[in-house]
Amino acid sequence: MKKIFFTYSDDAKDVDLYKELRQHFVLYSRDGLLSIVDRDELFRVSGDKEKIKDMLLNSDIAIPLLSVDYLGNDECNMLLETALKGKKVIIPILLRACVWKDDEKLKTLEDNILPGDKPVTDYIQEDGGEDKVMAGIARKIKAVVLENDLKKLGEVDLKSNEKMFHYILSGIVLLSGILAAIYSYSKLKDWSISGVIFLMFVAIALFVGKNAFFPTKILSK
Repeated sequence: MKKIFFTYSDDAKDVDLYKELRQHFVLYSRDGLLSIVDRDELFRVSGDKEKIKDMLLNSDIAIPLLSVDYLGNDECNMLLETALKGKKVIIPILLRACVWKDDEKLKTLEDNILPGDKPVTDYIQEDGGEDKVMAGIARKIKAVVLENDLKKLGEVDLKSNEKMFHYILSGIVLLSGILAAIYSYSKLKDWSISGVIFLMFVAIALFVGKNAFFPTKILSK
């Protein structure tokens, strides 16, 4: 059974978000696919920091839950350093906005951070609920744990209606490009100019729809 080691601050907001995330691992745990090591488990087994380090090093994946309170927590930073020195697979989850990029240790893990370029709280606000965001993160982590493949990581899937919005907007831009190219040719009788105008609109359409056409992937280093 694979072990996931979660570390998070004792701030109430972080704890609440972690509890929501943990719920999405219960099924995997019940099926014997993985086990979770968190603060409750640490306190149950030992209060000895050296033994806590051993539990971390005996886990398969370390998952720090990042926030401003995490960055200011000495124990969280100690466990992160232990995981780095032990060359553990580390998948940080950005719970709340913070200046994690200013931390040299975390900067080295930038390619592995979930859920993407925004914190969990932003995705929850946009989605209107926690379950879809947390379920997406849990599926990504389960894939990495079971298949030992960091390429299974990726940005939490965009909501289908958000994707549709990008598709429609890109289509409108592309149609505008066709009409602009036709109009320019009718006035200038020069296909090269019309072609350049059309390609400009194609580029704009791709930029507008980049999140739907080319979702960000987090790859191993």
